[in-house]
Amino acid sequence: MSTLFIEPFGGFAGDMFLGALLDLGDERFCFADLESLAAELVAGEAELSCERTKRGSIAGTHFDLKTPESLDPPHRHLSDLIELLGRVELSELTRARAEKALTLLAEAEARVHDIPVSHVHFHEVGAVDTLVDVVGAMLALERLDVARVFATAPLAGEGVVRCAHGEMPVPAPAVVELMRGREYTTGGGCERLTPTGACVLLAIVDEWGAPAAFTPSAFGYGAGTKETKVGPPNLCRVQLGSSSGASAGEARAVVWQVECNLDDTTGEELGWCLAGLREAGALDAWSVPVGMKKGRPGVVLAALARAEDRAAVEEALFARTPTLGVRWREVERTECGRDELSVEILGEVVRVKRRLRGAEVGVADLSPEQDDLEALAAKTGRPLRDVQRLAVEAALAAQAQSSES
Repeated sequence: MSTLFIEPFGGFAGDMFLGALLDLGDERFCFADLESLAAELVAGEAELSCERTKRGSIAGTHFDLKTPESLDPPHRHLSDLIELLGRVELSELTRARAEKALTLLAEAEARVHDIPVSHVHFHEVGAVDTLVDVVGAMLALERLDVARVFATAPLAGEGVVRCAHGEMPVPAPAVVELMRGREYTTGGGCERLTPTGACVLLAIVDEWGAPAAFTPSAFGYGAGTKETKVGPPNLCRVQLGSSSGASAGEARAVVWQVECNLDDTTGEELGWCLAGLREAGALDAWSVPVGMKKGRPGVVLAALARAEDRAAVEEALFARTPTLGVRWREVERTECGRDELSVEILGEVVRVKRRLRGAEVGVADLSPEQDDLEALAAKTGRPLRDVQRLAVEAALAAQAQSSES
């Protein structure tokens, strides 16, 4: 498993990111993969090209995609893009990441224009362009076996840009909405961070900032279309490598823990708050019973959050509890990589999550999806532990077969 370090020092867009990933020169992800993907997603609608070029004095790869939509974009909605996505054979992880990015973009546009998400159309960013950029990026992460993604603050740009809504400020309103609570820099004389680029970053970045210790094995530069005269060259850089300080498949991350003491909430209110914390982006949320003043029973309500989600998690705490204040502290944790297998047992498909923390994945690293197990046990009349054992055995067999091939 690898770590990907993204440096959007000159901007970030979907085509720039794909160019940088191609520039790595890794045979696991190449231009032919994008051609095949575009043919499956939007047969006959996309003309792809890729060339080595320079921005400033630095060489990189420029990826370009042209479609009939470029001059006359249709009003495709999020549901249309999700439907197109459903036509392609993708892993569940890649599909989920792509849907997350597209949904983030649609939700941001909806908030900017004060309309329902279902009314948002993708003419501004180009539906086909966006789909290929987003799905291509997620496919690359899977092919390159990336377990963790770091990124520094992107250069967002400055000035104005003309679009279907007239002249808009840079960063574009959707970009500002997407980057709420996250750091970016301004300048560069033009638009540098696109809405598609921003939604891809938000969907894949695990930690904002440079990794504390990193050993690169390859690097690539993705070139934007414009040759800019102001600010840094129109490039982003990616580095593929490994983060030290943890075992293979693991990564060290700094996260934030928030706590508050409560002695005046019901069990129902507490459950509602825990759900709200997770919806706000908390990595985990829990409560611990404690003794409070005057001998009253109470709880310590706590959650873990990444830096970019602190504001949303804190807002959920204040919105769903009567607390007068919260405590924050920085903590370090070791995070294991994970992925998911689908195995067939007793005529049904069961999803199995895999914990990745070393060269070997054993029984303790496999966790069949409980909902799938319960449905299968109910359908077959077999004991729950019986179908769980069968799912683990099937996952081990599938893993062994994959290793041999």
